[in-house]
Amino acid sequence: MQVFERQVPYFFGNVLQQRQFLVGKGEAIFFLSTFAQTFFTTHMKNILVPLGISDNSEHTLGYAIDLASTTQAAIYVMDSFNPGFRNAHLLNVKEVVNRNNFNRLKAMVKSIDNRGLSIQMVGYEGDFLVGVNALDEKVGLDLIVCGPMPNSNNDAVFLGPTAGRLAKKTDIPVWIIPEGTHFQTPKKALFAFKQGKVKGERSLHPLKFLQTQFDTQLELLLVKTPGNNRKELHIDHEIVELSDQMTSSENATIYQGVLEHFHDVHPDILIVFARKRGFFEKLIESDVVFKKDFFTKTPLLVIKNRP
Repeated sequence: MQVFERQVPYFFGNVLQQRQFLVGKGEAIFFLSTFAQTFFTTHMKNILVPLGISDNSEHTLGYAIDLASTTQAAIYVMDSFNPGFRNAHLLNVKEVVNRNNFNRLKAMVKSIDNRGLSIQMVGYEGDFLVGVNALDEKVGLDLIVCGPMPNSNNDAVFLGPTAGRLAKKTDIPVWIIPEGTHFQTPKKALFAFKQGKVKGERSLHPLKFLQTQFDTQLELLLVKTPGNNRKELHIDHEIVELSDQMTSSENATIYQGVLEHFHDVHPDILIVFARKRGFFEKLIESDVVFKKDFFTKTPLLVIKNRP
C-alpha cells in the first residue's frame, strides 16, 4: 500500500481546521467521502422562525439567531398570526392586520443584532402551514425554531395551536423554546421514545447535528408502555451508535417516563420522536398540548421521520 501525506480539512464545532493524515489512497477517498456525507447531512443551512403577536417574539428570534450563528445558517422569519376573519366585509380589515403584523416583524428584524446572518422576511397567502411547506419546498428547511405560542391567557396550555400544528403536521424538526430560556450549548440531551425504528435517511440529522456541532452527549430512554410489542422495542443501530448510554423504563406514557428519569440525567435539551398516531400526535389532535399531559421548561426538540 502506498502511503502519502495530505492536508485534509476537518470540522470541529464550527471551526474549519487542518490536520495531517497518513493514509492510503483508498482510505483517503473513503475518508473524504465520509467527511462530506457527515458534514452536508448534519449542517443546518436554513432555519424558519415563525413569530406571533406575543411579547416573547423578539426573545424567540434572538434565541434562533444565537443558535444559527454557530453554523452560519440562514434565517427565515414568517408571521404566524392569522386573525381568521371569514366574513367578506371584514377581508379588508384582515389585510390591514396582516400588513401591520408584517411591518411589526420587519421592524423587529431590522432592530435586532443579526450577528452577520442572513435574515429574510417571508410572506405567504392562505393557510400558515401551506406557506411553511411552500418555503420548505423552495429552500429546504432544516429546522423550525419557535416558542410554545399559547396565544391565550390560559395558563393550563403548554403548546398553542401554532406550535402544535408545526410539531404534528409538518415533516420538519421543531425546536421549541420555553419562554424566558436563553440559548446555551446543549452538552447533554435526553432522547425519550417508545419505538426504536426510524424511517427516512434524514430522520436522525438533528441528532447528528447536535453531536457534530456541540459534541452533545446523547442519552436514550426507551419507555415501554402498555401494549408495546417486541418489534416496537427493536432499536435501529444508527440510534445506538449515536448514544452514550441507554436506559429502559416501564411507564404508562412517555411523559411519565421522562418525569421519572429527567432529574437523573439533567439534560440541556429534551428530544421526542413525532410519529403518525404516536403519543405526541395524540396529545395535539386538537393542535393544543395541555401542561397536565406534557410540559417542560427545557428546550424541546421534536424530530420526525424524513425521507
